[in-house]
Amino acid sequence: MRIHEGNFAYDLEQPVDPLTQLRSKWRFTLYKVRPMEQKLVSGEADTREAAEKKARAELAKAARSSGPQAA
Repeated sequence: MRIHEGNFAYDLEQPVDPLTQLRSKWRFTLYKVRPMEQKLVSGEADTREAAEKKARAELAKAARSSGPQAA
């Protein structure tokens, strides 16, 4: 599932282990989508809520660092 926020987006997924068919930890991947898609960071957490919280924290850091620069 991809969630868009301005110039950024993040994916949340809970992959299935191919050997056991059991779901594992939740993964998130943060992208900068404009002007072209670029993967910024990824990570994982035990729950969907925790993964989304980590993704939003990384998104806030990325947005601050790419904000308008003083001339």
